[in-house]
Amino acid sequence: MNSLNKVYAMILSHNCGHLLEKAYKKIPLNEFDKIFITDDGSVDNSIEIANSLGVEVITSNKSGYGANVKNGLRWGFADGADYIVEIHGDGAQFNPNAIIPAKKFIDQNFDFIIGSRFINVEKTLELGIPKPRYYANILLSKIDKWILQLPFTEFHTGFRIYGKKFQEMEYDYFSDNYLLSFEVIAYASFKKFKCSEVPVECDYIDDHTSHSYVGASIYAINHFFTLIKFLLTKINVYLGIFRN
Repeated sequence: MNSLNKVYAMILSHNCGHLLEKAYKKIPLNEFDKIFITDDGSVDNSIEIANSLGVEVITSNKSGYGANVKNGLRWGFADGADYIVEIHGDGAQFNPNAIIPAKKFIDQNFDFIIGSRFINVEKTLELGIPKPRYYANILLSKIDKWILQLPFTEFHTGFRIYGKKFQEMEYDYFSDNYLLSFEVIAYASFKKFKCSEVPVECDYIDDHTSHSYVGASIYAINHFFTLIKFLLTKINVYLGIFRN
């Protein structure tokens, strides 16, 4: 990659051996200085497939999306990355080519960049986003934007680029589950990180995400608790993930 910054691709793996190679082949390899896979205890053939791809494989005894991301961020920044791009090895695959329009923000040393499906809503609907997920995301994102005051059209997306300031997080205070995906956004707002977004497309054909309606409802409730904690921090009542 022609940049002064070292950009790593972090592929998250959890029991997705049947999709991992396909996710890897979608990555524009020449846009990254290093690609690594972080796995949180898969019991299928994910590790075997990961090793066959010829990339660094990081494993963790802790399970959960959040634990996997934190493990990958720790390792990537310790290894010398300036930016780490999150790529999902399973489920609804966000197109990693979104790194290309994001390069201009990397070159300008932005701290946090996300991919938004709502910059081009017509395309997102055309690609087949499930309607309940679409409307819930639109509603939550409008509330999030009002409270967090970030320049995002979507707040619940799987494509994000973490700058080096995220290595200052006190990781142990952040969730090991999927709530971390929103906690880091609230953290970026609290720390006044320089943020932006780029359009991203999502392939729903191989959508094997395990988010049930019950799981999605629990996430939404906990997401609101995170917003409340964010507001309480503003009046010095709560610290938690915002303590650093």
